[in-house]
Amino acid sequence: MNLSSVEDKINEIFSNSEDRKIILWYDESKEFIDEIGDIRLDNAELFKLEDDNWIYAKYYIELVNDNVNYLIYAPFSKPSDKENYLADMSHYATLFSADKLDIILQELNIPIELKEVMELYPNFWNANSRTDPFKKLNVNEYNRDSIERGILAVLSKEKSINFEYILRSVIVNYFEGNNSFIDDFDKYGILNRFWELVYQHFGYTEDNPNINNLMASLILNYTAYLFDDEVPKSWNRFLVNDKNNHKVFMDNFMNNTNYMDIYDNIAGDMAYKLKIAEDIKDFVVDAYIHCDSFDVFDCNIIGHYVNTLYETKEKIDLDDVLDFRKNSHFYDKYENEYELLKWANKFIYYFKEFQREILPDNANELINMYENRFANVDKCYRKFYYYYDKISDVDYIADLRQLIENMYNTFLLEINSKFTSIIDDLNTIDIPKQWNFYKRFVSNKEYKTAVIISDALRYGCAIELKDELDKISTRNNKIEPMLSTVPSYTALGMDALLPHKKIKYDGNKILVDGKPRISTEDRDKLLKQYNSNAIAVKYDDIINLNKDERRTIFKGIKLAYIYHDQIDARGDNASTENEVFAASQEAIDEIIKLVAKLTDEVNFVNFIITADHGYIYKRDTLEESSKVNLDKINAIYKNKRFLLTNDETNVLATKCFSLEYIDNDDVFVTVPVGVDVFKTKGAGLNYVHGGLSLEEVIVPVLEINTRKGNKNQEPVKLQLVSSINKITNHEFMLTFFQEENVSKNVLPFEASIYFIDSDGNKISNEVIIYADKNSEYAEDRKFMRQFTLKRINYSKDKRYYLRIDNAKGEEVDHYEFIIDIAFQDGFNFL
Repeated sequence: MNLSSVEDKINEIFSNSEDRKIILWYDESKEFIDEIGDIRLDNAELFKLEDDNWIYAKYYIELVNDNVNYLIYAPFSKPSDKENYLADMSHYATLFSADKLDIILQELNIPIELKEVMELYPNFWNANSRTDPFKKLNVNEYNRDSIERGILAVLSKEKSINFEYILRSVIVNYFEGNNSFIDDFDKYGILNRFWELVYQHFGYTEDNPNINNLMASLILNYTAYLFDDEVPKSWNRFLVNDKNNHKVFMDNFMNNTNYMDIYDNIAGDMAYKLKIAEDIKDFVVDAYIHCDSFDVFDCNIIGHYVNTLYETKEKIDLDDVLDFRKNSHFYDKYENEYELLKWANKFIYYFKEFQREILPDNANELINMYENRFANVDKCYRKFYYYYDKISDVDYIADLRQLIENMYNTFLLEINSKFTSIIDDLNTIDIPKQWNFYKRFVSNKEYKTAVIISDALRYGCAIELKDELDKISTRNNKIEPMLSTVPSYTALGMDALLPHKKIKYDGNKILVDGKPRISTEDRDKLLKQYNSNAIAVKYDDIINLNKDERRTIFKGIKLAYIYHDQIDARGDNASTENEVFAASQEAIDEIIKLVAKLTDEVNFVNFIITADHGYIYKRDTLEESSKVNLDKINAIYKNKRFLLTNDETNVLATKCFSLEYIDNDDVFVTVPVGVDVFKTKGAGLNYVHGGLSLEEVIVPVLEINTRKGNKNQEPVKLQLVSSINKITNHEFMLTFFQEENVSKNVLPFEASIYFIDSDGNKISNEVIIYADKNSEYAEDRKFMRQFTLKRINYSKDKRYYLRIDNAKGEEVDHYEFIIDIAFQDGFNFL
C-alpha cells in the first residue's frame, strides 16, 4: 500500500467520526518511516512516537491538546500492556495498519486473534476481485469455520457461506465440464479444508477424493435412505451409516427450480456410470417405490403397473402410488405415463362395474344409467388415449392398449346394441329434445345469454368441462342430457338448435323456415327474426380480438349463438381423426377461456353450452356391417352411420325411423343396430356419427349462470395436527389437515413445507402437499409426511420453525418448535 492509499484510509477513519479521534499506527516493518512526515491529514495532526517521548506523548495528547484529532505513528511493533505507557490509550484509540490483512480485519470487525487463520491463505487476500466479494458475504459471526467457508464461497461464486450451497456450486461446475472451482481451491490452499468439510457433513472420504465419487456417494446414500430393502451390494462402498444430511441436501438440490435440469443431466450421467438399471433389475418395484433419484425407477414402476393391469385385468390399488409419484422428482418427465396408468385403472374399474350390470329394457332407465355412471367409460377411454398419444415410446404399452381397446369395443357393442334395439319411437324418450332447444332453454332468458355450440362436444367432455368451471366460485352450473336429432349429424343438429317454426328436407337439403341455414350469416338472419338483439358468430372470429373489438361486436346484444368447431373439424378428416381426443381437450380449454372473456369483458350473465351431435371413436377400425349392398337402396343421402330415404327400409340389423318427430313424415332414417357402420365410399372409419348410439345422440346442455369477479375465493387452509412442539429425533412424521373441502369458494392449495432456524436457514428437507381433497370424511383430508433434519448441533434453548409457503414461495404460516436431540450421533457435524 502506498502513502496516498494510507492517507485516504486514515482520513476516511477521521471523517467518519464526529467525536475526537485518535489513531494508533504501529509500523513494525518501518515501511513508511521515511515518508510519514509527508502525510497529509484532514482535521488531524501527526505525532511520531519515539523511544523516549512516550510519557510526553501521553501528556501532550491527553492534557495539552485534548480536543485535537491525532495520528500517532510508531515505527515498531506494539508492546505488551505492561511495557506500554499508552496502554490505556490503546483501548479507546483506533488501531491502524497498512497491512492488507489488518485493514480487512478492521473493515469487517474480525477479531485480531483470527489473523492467523487469514494468514493461512495469503494469496487469497491480495486481490480486490476476491476480497470485495468476501466483504459482501455479510458474515454474522467470525470464527475459523466462517472465514474458511467465506473463502470457499467466493472461489465457488456463491453469495452465502452455507456449505450446502457451496458444494452444490462445485458439483454443478464439475458436471458442466469445468473443474475450475476445485482448481482454485487448490491454488489458494483451501482444498484440504473443503474435503474436511465434505467429510464432516457427509462422511465421504477416500485417499484421492473427487467430485464424481462424491456425487455418487451423495446420490446413493440419498437413494439408500429411501430404499425399502437391502441395497445392491455395488453401492456399499459409497454408503455411510448416517444418511440424514444426504437426504436433506439431495432433496433441496433436486427440487430447486434453478437446478432441476442440471440435476437431471447429472443423474443421467451417474445412472450410466453406476449401472443403476443393472443393479435393480432383480428387485421388486416395492423396494424403490419411494425412490426418485434416477428416472430408471420411474420407468420400472410405470412398466410394472402397465403389466399388472394387463395381467390382472382388474382395478389395482394405485392411488397412493400415483399420489406419491406426483411429488417425485421426475414426475414432470413421466406425467403422461402416470396419467395413462391412472385413466387405464379407472377405465377398467368402470368397465367391470358395467359388466356386473343387467342392462334395463327401458330406454329412459338406460339413458339415466349412462348419464350418471357409464359415460365415465367413454371419458376414461378418451383420457387414456389423450395421454397415450403424448408418449413417444409406446411399445411396452401395446398389450395394455389392446386390452383397453377390446374392453371398450365390448362396452360400445353391448350398451348400444341394447339401446338401439329397445327404441322404436324417439318421442318416448323423456329427456329434452334438441329440436325443442330454443323454446325450452333460450327463449325465456331475461339477461345477456351466450349459446356456445361446440360441434361434437360429447356428454363426457361436457362433464369434465363442468368440473373445471365448478372451480370458479362465481358460477352456478348444471348439466343435463338432451336427445339429439336422428340422424345425429351436423347439418340437421345445427338447424334443430336454431329457433324455427318448420324444418323441412328438400331432397338432401334442409330448410329452416323455408331457407337453408348453412352459413353463419344465414343463421344470424334467422336469429334476428326471433330476437332483434341477437347475433350469430364463429368462435374463431372473436377469440383473438382485443377487448374493445369484442365489446363493439356484442354492443346491445342480448343473445349470441357462438359456433365452435374443434372436435368435428379434426374428427371428420381422415388424416386427423386420431387427433379427436386431443381436440376434445383443447375444446374444453377454449370454451373455459371464452366464458371468462365474455363474462369479464362483455357482461354476459348466462351461458348455455351444447352440441349438435356426439360421436363414436375407436382407435381400432370400427366393424363394417357386412353383406349389405347399399347400391340397391335409393337414398337421399348415404353415410357410414345412417341412410336418408323417402321410403321406409327393411335392412337386416338396422332400425328405421320416420322423421315425423320434426314434421317430416315423408323422410326416413335407417341406422345400424349397435355401432357398426355401413359400407360407403370415403376414408375414415375410426370417427363416425349420425347413428343412434348413446355416444352420438346424448348431447349435453350445460347451463352457466355467472357474474364478474371471484373476490370471495380463498385457498384451502392447511393446518399442522400436533399438540407437541418438541422434536427429539432427526427423522419424524408430521400430520397436516385440510380444514375444508375444495369447492367453488375454496381453491386447492399447493404447500411447500420445511424447517428453518432462527436465522432463516433451511435445516430440513422440503415436502410438497397438494391440498385439493373433496371428501365428506375428515380422515381423507389428512396428509402424513416425513421430515429429515440435517445433522447439525441443535440447542434446546434456541427456537426453530416449521414454515409453510405457497407455490410462489410466500410464507403463509409457521409453527415454533424446540429441537432437543439427546445424542448428536453420526459424524462431527458443524
